[in-house]
Amino acid sequence: MTEAEPKNLVEMFLERVGRLGDRPALRFKRDGAWREITWREWEREVKLLAFGLLKLGLKHGDTVSIASNNRPEWVHFDLAVQMAGGILVSVYPSLTPEEVRFIHDDARVRFAVVEDASQLAKLLSVIDSLPQVGGIVLVDGRSDDPRVMSYADFRETGAGGNDAVLEKKIEAIGPGDVATIIYTSGTTGLPKGVMLTHDNVLFNCEAVLKVFEVRPDDSAISYLPLSHAYERVGGFYVAVYAGIVMNFAESLDRMSANLLEVRPTLLCAVPRVIEKAYAAIQAKVASGGVVSRALFGWAVAVGRQTSASRLEGRPLPPMLSLKHRLARRLVYSRIAERFGGRLRFIAVAGAPMSKSIAEFFHALDLLVLEGWGMTECAAPATLNTLQKARFGTVGLPLPGVELKIAEDGEILMKGRSVFAGYFRNPEATAETIRDGWLHTGDIGEIDPDGMLRITDRKKDLIITSGGKNIAPQKIENLLIADPYIAQAVVIGDERHFLTALISPSMDAVARFAKEKGLGPAAGERATAATHPQVIAFIRERVELANRQLAKFETIKEFRLLPCELTQETGELTPTLKLKRKVVKEKYKDLIEQMYGGPP
Repeated sequence: MTEAEPKNLVEMFLERVGRLGDRPALRFKRDGAWREITWREWEREVKLLAFGLLKLGLKHGDTVSIASNNRPEWVHFDLAVQMAGGILVSVYPSLTPEEVRFIHDDARVRFAVVEDASQLAKLLSVIDSLPQVGGIVLVDGRSDDPRVMSYADFRETGAGGNDAVLEKKIEAIGPGDVATIIYTSGTTGLPKGVMLTHDNVLFNCEAVLKVFEVRPDDSAISYLPLSHAYERVGGFYVAVYAGIVMNFAESLDRMSANLLEVRPTLLCAVPRVIEKAYAAIQAKVASGGVVSRALFGWAVAVGRQTSASRLEGRPLPPMLSLKHRLARRLVYSRIAERFGGRLRFIAVAGAPMSKSIAEFFHALDLLVLEGWGMTECAAPATLNTLQKARFGTVGLPLPGVELKIAEDGEILMKGRSVFAGYFRNPEATAETIRDGWLHTGDIGEIDPDGMLRITDRKKDLIITSGGKNIAPQKIENLLIADPYIAQAVVIGDERHFLTALISPSMDAVARFAKEKGLGPAAGERATAATHPQVIAFIRERVELANRQLAKFETIKEFRLLPCELTQETGELTPTLKLKRKVVKEKYKDLIEQMYGGPP
């Protein structure tokens, strides 16, 4: 690290304030109107909160939790806790009271920040078992509970603080000090607290911006959970480091409308978001007339013909270039407008992405760049870039990141972004970091050009009773590329063949039911799951996928699910990754039916 570089995240933030001053830093929507916070206004708010924390008695290294959806107050507290010498513990607002209790107990949380009455009620329901929590700040509203302070009252406690005190606190924060503890999503057991240092995060910000050109007029939109490392580091901190505007979406449900209002140039996403956009485009096209469907098909064909040349920056032949310009005017521009019309690319990470869906979007002139990382390495470790992208891979290692593949196919990683360990869990830390290498738990391969390809999670690999090792995510991604299939879970561990639980794309199924005169009930999820003609049609779609697989990888049987797999019903994590164990337990009867068990 050179002397000119900041040694902690607070120094980085204050340098940006000094350089950007009265330019907009954050934008959010309130009472129907978008509002701005300048860099200097942001600094004043962060300092007020930092003084408030110090007056409450926060000591260097103390932990402060926050349970909130994305909003300016989230990032105000993030920086304020660090400025006061503390460590922020992020809590997904979707967690259960028991999960909230576990994290607050495990992380020894001293003070808590909650967004609203529902988050407060959740914490108060378990507070009697958390004697170390010395105070709670409620962002929205007020409470009669003496342990709870409103955001407005808390701000007032920070008025009149001495900047010299904060300067000493900031000076005392070293690169190796822990900035945040982020708990893993717990897909296979109890969550573990990942300790990320200031240097872990700064290194990744620097590395990302070495391979991505971020322009002064770029803007991003924050809608993925800030509680997750991907949005926190790859979205928020990279935006701060680059000095660009961060817009806060109102909610995931309002994301489509907010994209049109904000018109961002950069967008981070997880595969499930892109899959839903893919399904929506397919549904829109299918509901159109014969001419519009033909025009769309022609434009996609032109896009596929030009894709390789565009990726490599090669000029198109004159006639193909003319077709591409015409397709952009007639079709691509309309798709781009759904995302605001100004996107330069979409960065996707968090779970494996379907190669065919990425190719589909590029055929529509929208570049989806897949990356890979994990909480334990402060999110990004490899990236496809504007200069070098290859669909089906997660790109090249970031500058300063070293990768190798273990004998069993596991990806091992080394670099400054490797975490400081699991909080109060030295055994798990020793198991994950061995001889300086982070054992990622992902299975993959490195192609001759150094591009990394993820094949599956080590724990998710299916080993059939015949001894075949099968990566389920490859098959699942092939299935969900079909416009009639929204979600798929492949089953087969210790079984003699593979099966699948499938959640159909109901818009597409409803169209099929209407075309075949099956009646409106056949287009409803609960009825479609057992409707013979719907099942027969989906079987045809599964067989199309099977033709692209080796015989031992093919799906021999499936069941349609009566419900979509969601975060709210417990089958997906807050970042929309599949909880396989939960799905298998919830639908164990359907699984047994597929293997000849009782109906």
